[in-house]
Formats: sequence, C-alpha cells, structure tokens
Amino acid sequence: MSERVHPPEAAAMACPPSVPMGGLDLPAADGPAAIGAPFPVATGSWHQRHRSAARRVDPRFHSHFESPELQRMALVAALTVLLAGCSMLPEGRGLSRAPAQPPARSSTSTAALPPPPAAETRQCINQLAKAQVRFTPVPDQTFGAGCSQLGSVRLSTIGLTDIGRGRAELAISNIGPVRCELAQRFAGWAQYGIARAAEQMLGSPLVKIETMGSYACRNIAGSLKLSQHAHANAIDIAAFVLADGRRISVKQGWNGSNQERAFLRTIHSSACKRFGTVLGPDYNAAHRDHLHVDMSGQGYCR
Repeated sequence: MSERVHPPEAAAMACPPSVPMGGLDLPAADGPAAIGAPFPVATGSWHQRHRSAARRVDPRFHSHFESPELQRMALVAALTVLLAGCSMLPEGRGLSRAPAQPPARSSTSTAALPPPPAAETRQCINQLAKAQVRFTPVPDQTFGAGCSQLGSVRLSTIGLTDIGRGRAELAISNIGPVRCELAQRFAGWAQYGIARAAEQMLGSPLVKIETMGSYACRNIAGSLKLSQHAHANAIDIAAFVLADGRRISVKQGWNGSNQERAFLRTIHSSACKRFGTVLGPDYNAAHRDHLHVDMSGQGYCR
C-alpha cells in the first residue's frame, strides 16, 4: 500500500480532500507523512492515535482489533469502502482514472462539412443565373477522409456590364467545383470589386482572373485539419489579366510598382467584406503568390 488509510469509521464520513498524483485524484495525506510513503506500522504514533479514537467510539474495538493482522485487514477494508463511496461523487471530487490516451490522429480529419439545404442551393443557383454568371451544377459527391463537393457549381464566365461598351464576359481559368454560395460571393467580388478597381486604378478593363484552383482533398499546410479546399469552399487567385495585355500577378505585384501594390491591396480589402476568411502574402510564405478566399471564419483578414 502506498497511501495512508483511516480507521473503519472514516467510511461513513465525507470524502477527504484530494490531490493529483500521476493522473489520479487520490485522498490527501493526513499528517506528516506524504502520499507515496510506506504503509504505517502498528507501533507508529498515527496508528495509536486512531486506534484510541476507535476504542472510544466502540468498546468492542479492543477485542476485535488487538491482532496486528486483523487491524491491517480492517484498514484495507475501510479504504475500499471509502474509495468506492468517493468514486460515486461528481467528476473531480473522487477517485478517477487517468484519461485514456487519445487515438493517434490520421493525416486528415474525417469530419465532413454538412451539405447546404437543397432549398438554399436552388435559390443560390437562381441568383447566379440572374447575375449573368455562366456555370454548370456539379452533382453532390462525398469522398474519403471527409472531403466533399456538396451544393457546388463549376464557374465558366462572369458577366460584366459597362455603360460605354455594353456587356462583356470575364473568363475564369483553372477553377474547379465550388460551393454555390462561394461562387455567388466570388462573382459579386469580380463584378463590383475587382473589375471596377482595374478600370479605375489600372486604366484597362479586366478580361480574365487566373486561379490556382478550388477543390483539393488536402489538409491546411503544416496541420492535421482539413482545408476548406477539401469542401470546395475556397478559391486561390493568382493573377488578373487586362484588356491591354498586362498581367498583374499576386507574386510579382504585391511588392511591385505603386500602381500594382495599390490595386492588389484594394481588392484584398474588398474581399474581406465578402468572405469569411481572406489570406494574402502578408499572412505567411505559403500565400506569397496568391489570395485565398473562403466562406469559413468570421471575417478573418490577413
């Protein structure tokens, strides 16, 4: 035994305070001996003190517990009753086992993003069509490791309307399936944020947005958590092509000319008003060559 034990009447008392030891909550030591000290022998002062108290409570103690062997058996039984009673108390009050070792996490999370309600997807698709966006609905698919394409569409072009030139179409390159809500936000950003900033700040209409893709069944770089890309809920934008032939890339333009820097930071700020999370070159080295936008988060903008 490695712990002090109280006489039999202690089983009827309130459970003693506890102190942590090796992941367990064990009754605290009473007196000079610490938890982990050897079991007290019958000749010790502690034993004599509690045996005397027991005699006062029950005169029969002398006849039943004079034998050292019987005393030891009684003390062990008392401890069993005491700990059994404490274990019935709410968590943190009695004896509890150390928590089991959590299972090793796999390289990807298995928690899939729940699908959007069908009615919301239908409404979103109708709104996309009214916004002069060309797209193709993508059948719902769920893949291994929690990856999915649910309520998604594949964008082709985004309509732009200019008073002077009429209607034009903005090409979107290298983009895969995206959730409809994300596609709707992206189209609005392209029409009223990027295209207008290009004409006003760069002096030429926007004709194409080059992306680095959308859906990809993978984790966030350097973590065990699934990326929003794994749910078709994120887009990475690499560059913007103008009608006069100029190509403004995030990689070169973020710290490029004053005009390029101003344009890219302006559209970065406008994206922060539309998406849940926006990450750019100032976030970390992994985003040095693109702007990441997704529908998670609560307006995180870096």
